[in-house]
Amino acid sequence: MRVRSSAAMSSPFHLPTSVHYLPDRHVWARPEEEGELVTVGVAAPLREVLWHAPEVEFWAVDRVEVGSTIATARARQGRLIAIASPLAGAVVELNELLDIAPHALVIQPYIRGWVARVHADNWERDSAGLLSGATGAAKYRERLERTLARGRPEAFAGVLL
Repeated sequence: MRVRSSAAMSSPFHLPTSVHYLPDRHVWARPEEEGELVTVGVAAPLREVLWHAPEVEFWAVDRVEVGSTIATARARQGRLIAIASPLAGAVVELNELLDIAPHALVIQPYIRGWVARVHADNWERDSAGLLSGATGAAKYRERLERTLARGRPEAFAGVLL
């Protein structure tokens, strides 16, 4: 049995240090300049289970809590993944681009493939429970590599429906 090195496992997963991660749900949050508006999206590792151009279905929600579902996306083998919110607040915008270019969710998850914008109830409180910066990205990568070593289903169990 061939064992992949840590570098080989982490190379396909770009984890920018400029966002905050909710690692068990594989989502990120990035506060905008105003501080109360936060952009939310899926982290790059989800491409391991998503189709190249996953059908995204936005849930009819006006408010979200940490961990509540904003949308679902079609995963491989006919499954769905839940796209969760890493913060509590009012949903103020959904990314309509995903209706016509769903591949952006997989190809540009931190740029054009964002999912929603949320007006944060208390960003300071919610961000304290997220991983951030270089240390946070490294911790997320380590957790992911550890769970992927045990198998894909375990690594993505928190999002598969």
